[in-house]
Amino acid sequence: MSARRPGDLPAVRIEPENEWAWCGEQRLRLSPRAFAVLRHLVGHPNLLITKEDLLASVWRDTIVSDAALATCIRDLRKALGDSSGAPRYIQTVHRRGFRFIGPIAALATAVSAAGAGGRGSGAHEQGSVSFLAAAHGTAPLVGRDAELGRLRERLERARKGQRQVVFVTGEPGMGKTALVEALLADIREERGLRVGRGQCIEQYGAGEAYLPVLEALGRLGRGVAGEQLVEILKRHAPTWLAQLPGLLADGEVEAVQRRALGTTRERMLREVVEALDALTVDAPLVLLLEDLHWSDSATIDLLGMLARRREPARLLVLGTYRPADVAGAAHPLKPVKQELQVHGHCEEMPLEFLSLSAVDQYLLQRFPGHRFPPELARVLHRTTDGNPLFLVNTIDYLVGQGQLREVDGQWAVAGPVEDIASRTPETLWQMVERQVERLTADEQAMLTVGSVAGAAFSAAVAVVDGIDPEEGERRCEALARRGQFLRAAGIAEWPDGTVAGRYAFIHTLYQQVLYAHVSIGDRPGLHLRTGQRLERGYSERAGEIAGELAMHFAHGRDFERAARYRRQAGEHALRQHAYREAADHATRALDLLKAWPESPERTQQELALQVMLGAALTATHGYGALEVARAYARARELCEHVGDTVRLLPVLLGLGRFHQGRGEVQIARGLAARLLAIADTTHDPAVGLAAHNALGIMAFYGGEFDAALAHLEQAMEVYDPSEYSPNRSIAFRAGQDPGVSCAVYAAWTLQLLGHPARAAARMREALALARSLDHPFSVAYACHFAAGFHLCRRERDAAQELENEALVYSTDHGFRLFPMMGAIHRGWVLSEQARREEGLAQMREGLAALRAIGIELRRPVFLALLAEVCEKIRQPGEGLSAVTEALAVGAHTGQRHWDAELHRLKGTLMLQAELASAVPGTAVARDAESSFLEAIEIARRQRAKSFELRAATSLSRLRADQGKRAEARALLSDIYGWFTEGFDTADLREAKLLLEELETRAGASRAGQTTRSRPAAATEGA
Repeated sequence: MSARRPGDLPAVRIEPENEWAWCGEQRLRLSPRAFAVLRHLVGHPNLLITKEDLLASVWRDTIVSDAALATCIRDLRKALGDSSGAPRYIQTVHRRGFRFIGPIAALATAVSAAGAGGRGSGAHEQGSVSFLAAAHGTAPLVGRDAELGRLRERLERARKGQRQVVFVTGEPGMGKTALVEALLADIREERGLRVGRGQCIEQYGAGEAYLPVLEALGRLGRGVAGEQLVEILKRHAPTWLAQLPGLLADGEVEAVQRRALGTTRERMLREVVEALDALTVDAPLVLLLEDLHWSDSATIDLLGMLARRREPARLLVLGTYRPADVAGAAHPLKPVKQELQVHGHCEEMPLEFLSLSAVDQYLLQRFPGHRFPPELARVLHRTTDGNPLFLVNTIDYLVGQGQLREVDGQWAVAGPVEDIASRTPETLWQMVERQVERLTADEQAMLTVGSVAGAAFSAAVAVVDGIDPEEGERRCEALARRGQFLRAAGIAEWPDGTVAGRYAFIHTLYQQVLYAHVSIGDRPGLHLRTGQRLERGYSERAGEIAGELAMHFAHGRDFERAARYRRQAGEHALRQHAYREAADHATRALDLLKAWPESPERTQQELALQVMLGAALTATHGYGALEVARAYARARELCEHVGDTVRLLPVLLGLGRFHQGRGEVQIARGLAARLLAIADTTHDPAVGLAAHNALGIMAFYGGEFDAALAHLEQAMEVYDPSEYSPNRSIAFRAGQDPGVSCAVYAAWTLQLLGHPARAAARMREALALARSLDHPFSVAYACHFAAGFHLCRRERDAAQELENEALVYSTDHGFRLFPMMGAIHRGWVLSEQARREEGLAQMREGLAALRAIGIELRRPVFLALLAEVCEKIRQPGEGLSAVTEALAVGAHTGQRHWDAELHRLKGTLMLQAELASAVPGTAVARDAESSFLEAIEIARRQRAKSFELRAATSLSRLRADQGKRAEARALLSDIYGWFTEGFDTADLREAKLLLEELETRAGASRAGQTTRSRPAAATEGA
């Protein structure tokens, strides 16, 4: 709170009996409304008075826009010689209300209790005029009784704690907004209910992550119970509160932003869902999200999460959209809505055209006691097809033209009804154009500026066309009061202190018609000046509206500023883990750069954008996508051109992951070596961490397990999650956390080197680290690789649980790669559950999907798993084909880590094929034995003790069957005796059982020989 000014500051004195206000010895020239506002503020010194309180007290039963209050505050400051930037009398509490902080004369106590009255029925934001209500009256909604009843029923369910999600759908003009407005009008006077409202915007909304939700939270935060919302957000959702700085005092912003550091997409979604649930504990909440056909994908993901949540909440989510605009396969709402409908998590409420009886009812309610002929309703219904917006506009037009007129207190038709159809415009667009023509030139000028600014705008933009801001405010307020073109949408308060009314076009069609009236030559100038005005208004906080500014500067042909703001918007989306939006912003910015002249600044901008694009596409398309490679390859070219080694780190990491994903081990190893060279030169620990991590992984796939473990352990010595996690380090933002990656591959390496217990402990560490980071991609990554690890150890249940967890994360966050690879793991698990044909089919699908996107990494492993299943279902032919393909892929790509196991499987399948043919042959046994020996030799060369144990077990079993039991026992006992841990694992248990079996057979054989020798000895003795 600002301190009281020195005593020489003139005191304010109120004379209620004369309705005069004084500042010192000077009487203030105030309008009655401004006097009433001042009187109310002075009557509550040093207290926060919300806008709702002032509107309720001063305007009482009159519904007006917040702009009227803004005008009064501006007039008061002018009269008092005050300013919003350095207030002496009236302090603005940003987005909340006002506080009187000046000195007050004693007579101020004469303010009556009545004059300082409490909240009244007028403390509400004016909504849009219903398309089915009289333009200048209060006719109720018609033709939508059933739909309105269903909405009321859903609200009642929400009141009882059953969360509800309802989509109101219909083509333009069908009255979607009118229907929800009617519901809101019903509940407007209810004190125990909150309404949060946000709208998606066509011009820039698709790229602004969570735009309507943030708008709804902002409105709730500025409402009557705003302080409670802020406290809930502080407790449950600091990452969201950090994006709503206007709800915080200056000293709180930095603290909240610190708490929001390291945010992830998962954390953001979880936070806001929990915050909204907490908000419904004290009162039901209606969350209205309009025009979802223009929504960003992040908001759609949040909607899905809200709908699927099982916990009770007194929450009703209403979403409106146009079905035709969502029908395309690429729209994010389509699959989410379909999935929610299948599981009964949402309801769709389509609006149809009005019936003839509804048109007749509308005429009766708008024109009570009219003398219209019955055929008028039929003509109007035929002319408008029952489209509500077209109907209302047509009637407005007929009234304006005098074809419907009031005579002796009753409405009648002037002329034959048949003439109406021929005299009215044929389309809704033409109808709106006729309405525009009837406006004054001043009104048209103001609406033109507004149409350039967007579907919703601040009246402060009037200045861009030379209109006095106060005059622009009056024009907008007058139009909104008449219900023409605009509706009041609150107050716009900019960081530079600008306070003005905010208005929205009643329907986007009105904005589109008015924008079409702006000549092609005038548009760039208007957009440019609009962008400049917004930029000045937001100053250092311009990044908060970066997407909007980028749009205006692009249309204004200031491509340099447009690209910079588009980049800011992309970086913001990336921080929110809104990867699709980030990729869209980066792509648009790169297009804008084409208009820039060649310069170092242009190169730096393109470099930053290519890195951003690569990071975003990695998350959405996977490592092996060609789009990812193109982005990083161009970024590498630019890095080397300008000598930028800082940005080279994420670029080389991105390229390395691409070539790694495509199984190109040698190329990826070369890039990792380049990183190590940079680390040696720069002594940068982050580069060293990345280099050793990459070299360790590539050594693993190359079958050099000792070298792999050395690199991975060296990387883990450097790793610090507080410094190098994807949430904190730009270099590691794309992809998984480097510490998680090191731990995962170290676990795999230890397993193959023959240290099962140490390997299991390291994998548990990897999972714990991933979950502690709150980084969804790293969790999905760790879970998937851990599932494969447990499959390798034949631990079916653990593998299934982890793969399911990976699938949940991937589905929730749009990761494409892990579900494809996971299908192979899940298919193997199904085969273990006696669903072998089903499992085999799923594995084939997963392999085909990976091949379709060019992913070759781990293909030899996946084909080996397929071969195992083929062995179980006795299809050795397909199994041998899989092994042959796997060996060929390994030879081509340099993936030699699974060679030993593949040769072992080859021998096993050859023996099975021989048995299936019923024609045993020594040649097959020799070939199988050769395969087992090849597997043992490779395993020994790679020091892969686990694979050596498996191959030795298979060969020992074959030799035992050939009667070479002693040789078999010697071979197996030698490798089994090497192990010092992990004796509870499947491979060691199997080896132990075989050794015991061989020992038992050997003992039986010795016993038999002894028995047979005894009769001979007796004979001899005799």
